[in-house]
Amino acid sequence: MRPKRETGFSIAIICALPVEADAVEALFDETYDRLGKFYPKRPGDANSYINGRIGEHNVVLCYMPGMGKGSAASVASSLLVSYTGIQLALVVGICGGAPYPSSNTQIFLGDVIISDAVVEYDFGGQYPSGFQRKTDVKDILGRPDRAIRTLLAALKARKTHIEFQDKMSQHLCIIQQSEARWQHPESDDILFEASYHHKHYRKDSSVRCCCFSGGSSDDICKDARKTNCSSLGCDENRVRRRRDGTEASKASVHIGKIASADTVMKSGEHRDEITSKEGVIGFEMEGAGVWDNVSCIVVKGVCDYADSHKNKTWQAYAAATGASAAKTFLEYWRPMHGEVREHHWMVSFPKNPQFVGRQYEINQVEKFISVLDGPRELAITGLGGVGKTQVALELAYRIRDRDSECSVFWIPCTSLESVEQAYLSIAKALGIQDVKPTEAKEQVRNNLSQASAGKWLLIFDNADDREMWIPDNNATTALKNFLPQSNQGHILFTTRNRQLAVDLAGHTVISIPEFDEETGMKFLEKTLIQKDLLNDNDAANTLLTRLAFLPLAITQAVAYINRNRIEQLSDYIQLLEEQESEIVELLSENFQDKWRYKDIQNPVATTWLISFQQIQHLNELAADYLSYTACVNPRNIPRSFLPQPTSKKRIDAIGLLKAYSFVNEQAGSSCISLHRLVHLATRNWMKKNHRFVQWIFKTADRLDEVFPDSDPANRQRERYIGLLQKVGDCLYSDGRYNEAEALFSDMMALQLRKIGNEHPDTLTSMANLASTYGNQGRWKEAEELELQVMEIRKRVLGNEHPATLASMANLASTYRNQG
Repeated sequence: MRPKRETGFSIAIICALPVEADAVEALFDETYDRLGKFYPKRPGDANSYINGRIGEHNVVLCYMPGMGKGSAASVASSLLVSYTGIQLALVVGICGGAPYPSSNTQIFLGDVIISDAVVEYDFGGQYPSGFQRKTDVKDILGRPDRAIRTLLAALKARKTHIEFQDKMSQHLCIIQQSEARWQHPESDDILFEASYHHKHYRKDSSVRCCCFSGGSSDDICKDARKTNCSSLGCDENRVRRRRDGTEASKASVHIGKIASADTVMKSGEHRDEITSKEGVIGFEMEGAGVWDNVSCIVVKGVCDYADSHKNKTWQAYAAATGASAAKTFLEYWRPMHGEVREHHWMVSFPKNPQFVGRQYEINQVEKFISVLDGPRELAITGLGGVGKTQVALELAYRIRDRDSECSVFWIPCTSLESVEQAYLSIAKALGIQDVKPTEAKEQVRNNLSQASAGKWLLIFDNADDREMWIPDNNATTALKNFLPQSNQGHILFTTRNRQLAVDLAGHTVISIPEFDEETGMKFLEKTLIQKDLLNDNDAANTLLTRLAFLPLAITQAVAYINRNRIEQLSDYIQLLEEQESEIVELLSENFQDKWRYKDIQNPVATTWLISFQQIQHLNELAADYLSYTACVNPRNIPRSFLPQPTSKKRIDAIGLLKAYSFVNEQAGSSCISLHRLVHLATRNWMKKNHRFVQWIFKTADRLDEVFPDSDPANRQRERYIGLLQKVGDCLYSDGRYNEAEALFSDMMALQLRKIGNEHPDTLTSMANLASTYGNQGRWKEAEELELQVMEIRKRVLGNEHPATLASMANLASTYRNQG
């Protein structure tokens, strides 16, 4: 995962030559920045950098202005000005090799040397007896730190050493496929005797050079230095060792001391002397300078034998083997203690101090996330307004507080535009440069799928729209195609649609129920301004019950109570006992909540509108079932009341309503129940869309189909007397008297049997039926019913009761209409 700033880089790679840096960059897994466009240098830093990633490590590649310890020391010192988090520096490139460092070891061109110590062999004094080196860097600057020593010791073990070389060969193959210059030179690997110098041995009368006229046998002219052995005519009889270039062997890795100085080693005799005296295996010019500033490892490919016969033929190949070894080394290197991986926090809401309960559900999610090989996708599902977002939010903050290395990203799925904008923001945070909106989702997926991204949690909140995730046409733009996969990452969905939750997260689905009484009371205690309102415990329980223990409904009620300074909870409860239209108006009133999205409906009466529309789109029969159930008592609705298509269609339709938590059924029961507040919201939705009256008639027709007569066996019909009254009133007002008569007649028969002829509801039904008879011109039948109603009301209510007087007036009107 790309660091936000320079402190996120812990590994530096320092190269003295362009060919060395080119080889290293060729093995980058990702390039973040070039020459400080994204990561600007601080004042006092004159270096040039390329930033990128090798494996799981964020790496800064540093160019040196020239070779030598002094230049290396200056570069390392400046490096730490801008990159204060560097824990390890690798000096990577090419070097001279000691061909016979020991009696049982040989080093060849293309092999790799890794330092476990650096010997600064030109650091000392010149005495009459000769040059005396003071000591090695191991004593002056200290040994490599413990983490480096431990790893190097492990790499010397036989099996690990073989594994290391195999991995290095794989990386070498990759770089060689990228560019031809990294291939094996296919030149013979020739080692001359140490005392045999690369110089003119045959005097040309036309040429005067120091090879002959110099005062020492070590003198070599410039022309000789520029000429290769073949052209110069170096004596083949003085070759000590030769390896055929057509038989390229796998490069070997050698771990040991490396000699470092400000001068290039070009003497075989001097090389062997230092090799024997100091126990070194290679020669280079930068390691000692870097070592003085930061923990350092030298990793270099052998391009010559540090003698006068050295040339550039093997440099590119040696640079490639050195870079391949460095990348392999980093695969074994683990971040040192105290190194903090760059992490990201992108969450839409502040922590909610009013959050209560849900411990069981949160513990379930945390348990799944903590399992080493556990599920990578999880889903939280439940009724809209039940608090899924708040559970996810609480989980996000707990993970942030518990694991500082885990990045958390929050994507609101309220619309496709909001998803795309969130992906674009994440891409920028991850340091993906010049990202196009159309490519952001793919690039974020690829970035988070890499091991270098570290630990992360990706939360898709309000993932309710199936078409957005799994469209029917299997479009490649479906969001499911852009989910990252990583052993260190987890994805959490919150959704109202349990079916979609199963499709996205498999069996790892956690349901969020409404509050229980204890949690509901705690929530009221945290959110009400006037705490003394809770002194009336019965009123508080009644309020929670009337609001169906739904967190959103309780939040809305508390906002109304706080804003209007209501003195008693019973006052708000009384509002919930008004006529349906007034209750809907109360529950439709908007309120402020900083933990909900600004662009979606907050009030209870409107929060499910989007769900209604999604159900309409997904399953027309399910939408019809919802409309039927909204027209009757929401409790214990017989399945037989709903239209009965094929079994699969019925199961699919009810299954979708259950997936949205709109309906539920008890095991073994043939009835379903609609959530009370959903019932109210559905009726409101139907009225706003001018569909309510239409469905009242459809429901009445369905009742006639299911309960065709007044047979006592049809006891279920008694539950729908209130509905029949409303339907009958609608039919009567529309002048559909024959249909109204049938309903009023059925109602009267049911009421006579159930509550008797003296009950006010029965008398109302008799009066309604008499009035219907009158409008049909059936005056005699109307007269008989009105006479019965009047006599009963006289006896029960008295002659002067308003209802009795109304009956007398109705009877008089009937007499008048009969003449």
